[in-house]
Amino acid sequence: MDQPSYTISKLLPLVLFCSSIAVIVVYAFRYIALHPLYHQLATQHSYFMPALIAIPLLIMLFFLFAKHLSSGLPHVVLEFHLGLGKLPYLNFLFQFFSASVALLTGFAIGAIGPAIHIGASSANLTGQLFKIRPCTLRILSACGASAAITIMLDTPLMAILFTYETIIRQFRGRTLILVVASTLFAQWFGHQIGVTPLHIEVPPFHLSLPLAGLWLLFGLLCGVLSAFFLNSIDLFTQKVRLNYWMKITLAGIITACLSVVSPEAIGLGYQLLQSLLYEEQFTALILLWFCVRFIGSMAVIALAIPGGALGPSLILGALAGAMFSQFLSLEVSQLFIVIGMGAFLGAVLHVPLAGILFVLETTHDISLLIPCIITSYSAYFLHQHFCKHNNLIELLLFRQKIILRDSPSLKKKRLTSPL
Repeated sequence: MDQPSYTISKLLPLVLFCSSIAVIVVYAFRYIALHPLYHQLATQHSYFMPALIAIPLLIMLFFLFAKHLSSGLPHVVLEFHLGLGKLPYLNFLFQFFSASVALLTGFAIGAIGPAIHIGASSANLTGQLFKIRPCTLRILSACGASAAITIMLDTPLMAILFTYETIIRQFRGRTLILVVASTLFAQWFGHQIGVTPLHIEVPPFHLSLPLAGLWLLFGLLCGVLSAFFLNSIDLFTQKVRLNYWMKITLAGIITACLSVVSPEAIGLGYQLLQSLLYEEQFTALILLWFCVRFIGSMAVIALAIPGGALGPSLILGALAGAMFSQFLSLEVSQLFIVIGMGAFLGAVLHVPLAGILFVLETTHDISLLIPCIITSYSAYFLHQHFCKHNNLIELLLFRQKIILRDSPSLKKKRLTSPL
């Protein structure tokens, strides 16, 4: 593998230019994700229609891109370490259009995973026009991925750490500088074109030993639920062995049925999160939302609908926090909703520190650091004992017969890559 020979001063203009392209493309995808057609297509008596409309559209996309179906964060990780540094443009097109269709019609998937692929590919494909080396293309992929997370969530520190923990998986000073520069530039650029940050208000609380015990107990609950979530995806994948058009049809039917039961719990979940945070809800309704969201996200991920799992992890964590506070009649429900988001994300994707940074950046409240640490790491450690696969990326790659833990180039230790 070629050793990189470019200096930071030579690479920085290229990185910023490619990142600007990634920002524009991801912003377009973000607009689609935040303006679904589900509510316009659905009426009181036809909540099931949007998901059924998506079935033929997704089947057509799967047929047209039959040899380029690899997508999402696992695709970026795989190409980054085991590929030649070049991200194919056909996989990029498949990811953009298929994820857009799924999000527009209410599938219970996330937008962050597709955005990472779209951002990484946009920067990478732009770099390919300049005929640069594979090692530099990998840097552009990482910068595009981090920029994409920043545009979607406006959490630059979390974006940098998440990119390092899930994609790069090793430390190189020059790569870190370029990723940081790309991320900060993406945040500035995003604000200029109208990206509004996600901000969550959490009422003040008093640190006490009983409350810390509840944080620990809740973290253990998140660890069990996250392990059950991944194990359910694994089991569903093994039991349902169908061709792609039957999988899409089954995913559409499941989503349609769940939309009739609880239309609020499907789709991206942003409005659901707002309801949990700022409106009073009944315990039975929250439990219904959790079950619908759990089944919906588990099914569509297991059936290979090209969407993300980061968003569903955040929503499931928020629902778990709301249920926990309701069952125990706690007055700090918003606190448990927010720390549940970070804990569930950290456990499912094996990035507890990124989950903590997400909470701190979206709340701008450093007092949440201690509850986040207790909850996220207790969930993370318990998840490891109950889950066959350490994280969702490992599970999704395992479906492609790629064993993450046995691949030296993908382990979290010093790698052979020159980045």
